[in-house]
Amino acid sequence: MSKKFLIGIILFLTLFMVGCDRLINNEIYNKSYNVEIDIKEFEDLVVAAVEKASPAVIGVNNYESSLTGYTLVDIGSGIVYECDAYLKDGSVEDDCQKTINYENTIDYYQYKVVTNRHVILKNELNSKVKVYLGEENLKIDAKVLGYDDKVDIAVLTFNHTKYIQPLSFADSDAVKKGSFAIAIGHPDGYEYYGSATFGIVSHPKRYMGDDTDGDGVDDWDSEYIQHDVAINPGNSGGALLNLQGEVIGINTLKIIKEETDNMGFAIPSNIIKELIPLLEKGQKPTRYTLGISVYEIDALINKEDYLEGSVPDIEVPENITYGLYVDSIDDTGYAHGKLEVGDIILEINDVKITKTQDFRAELGMVLSGEDVLFKVFRDGKELEVVIVF
Repeated sequence: MSKKFLIGIILFLTLFMVGCDRLINNEIYNKSYNVEIDIKEFEDLVVAAVEKASPAVIGVNNYESSLTGYTLVDIGSGIVYECDAYLKDGSVEDDCQKTINYENTIDYYQYKVVTNRHVILKNELNSKVKVYLGEENLKIDAKVLGYDDKVDIAVLTFNHTKYIQPLSFADSDAVKKGSFAIAIGHPDGYEYYGSATFGIVSHPKRYMGDDTDGDGVDDWDSEYIQHDVAINPGNSGGALLNLQGEVIGINTLKIIKEETDNMGFAIPSNIIKELIPLLEKGQKPTRYTLGISVYEIDALINKEDYLEGSVPDIEVPENITYGLYVDSIDDTGYAHGKLEVGDIILEINDVKITKTQDFRAELGMVLSGEDVLFKVFRDGKELEVVIVF
């Protein structure tokens, strides 16, 4: 290796480590990118996002009744997303920020919190919930307003005399692979209250099966944001943030295997925003099925990748490389009279469908009264089918 080459590397590393505000031309796949790099400004952005969000990421304690009272059974995290100020004159102000300079007029603040269902639901009949405000070292009784049986979220409410600025939800559909992300939560209990970790979004939309009824068989497919931000037990229900300090997701699980690392998953904010209004009222969303059986086009094209005899011999049109082949339709299902045997479902509400997991997860988010747009391939052409649930 030549001395000139070594000197060049040293100069580059020196410039990068001290921060650089000059333009760099980066050639990737014959595309030219002009990037202005300023490490200090970037660090300030991360610090500001963490400082903004931290007070609203609180602890959630779940207690189970026992002969001697209540026993702590789980500790997780939660996100304050809404505030109402109850004033001493009996009025209510839903913009709590207007009241922060007039503390003598406040009776109390009422907050709403979103967390994971599994944090608060160990034993529904014999449990109680408290929130923990680490900055004040204070535990306060909370009430569970509602939770979803399928998507792992729950909504709580509690009252407090001090103001906490709620966090806002970002548009999770705008999240891209490689987007920076910050997690705030309480890993391994409150000794590490308010820990912040940093990383990137590994994939903005993953579908994973879940056994929601405890029978050992996956009965639900959920959508997640996959990321490499460090999370651990206690982070459940905590925030996954963008660099603006907005919530893009709620951390709920990670894959723990000897051969894998840095695979965390968060429920996207757009899903949470859809469900919160129902859960606040103690209602559960109605989920629908189409009443059809399907085969993945990938399986029909690549039968050799599957167990012998598990995939039927169905001819796939030459120009079709993805989607779901409709094999049968129940006369009593929503698809009756709308879809036909032999249709190939390509999209649901503009979401490309390649696997049955994609299909079930997208269908699972349909709420009562909604129209769902299906793009299907039928008789050699693409067409749109609308089904109202």
